[in-house]
Amino acid sequence: MNLPHLEMRQTSAKIGINTTRATLEQHQAPATLSIEQPKGNLSIETVAARLEIDSTQAMIETGRLPAFESVQRYAEYGRQMGQQAVGRAASEGDQLMRIEQGGNAVSRVAKSRDTPPAEVTTLGFSPRSLERVKINYTPAEVQLNYTAERPRIEVQINRPELNVTEGTVEIYLREQNQLDMWPVGGMFDGEG
Repeated sequence: MNLPHLEMRQTSAKIGINTTRATLEQHQAPATLSIEQPKGNLSIETVAARLEIDSTQAMIETGRLPAFESVQRYAEYGRQMGQQAVGRAASEGDQLMRIEQGGNAVSRVAKSRDTPPAEVTTLGFSPRSLERVKINYTPAEVQLNYTAERPRIEVQINRPELNVTEGTVEIYLREQNQLDMWPVGGMFDGEG
């Protein structure tokens, strides 16, 4: 016997999800850096070197005298030559006073004035030694003073720039749920 009954078919609902991911963009500008280095201060103080050469003794040996000493020597020499000239004139005057005694006084006086004594020339080196020249050297003095200047450093930090795009989630019904029912058996089969 064929009893009537119901047949059912059920389809579950299906959902769909569409997502858009969130995005994060980050931009970090480099820090601004300023460095300034002032010049250091350098001072140089110099006391010049000093070279003293005393060649007085060497100059005296060559006949060159300092002015004051030269004047003194020539004054003394002039005094001596003057005394010799007075002595010679007195002697010649005495000889000429006694002309009557004979002895050819005039020719003797003339001959003594005619021929000067021969000069003796010698070859030598001047100065005779380096000990005659006094050398004194004082080296230069140099004082260096340096003052360093610190560098000036300035830093400006630039904050990061963040751009965020929010993500989305969209939930939708992809397939509708459904329940289908129908009778089967008995008079519903078409058997009557």
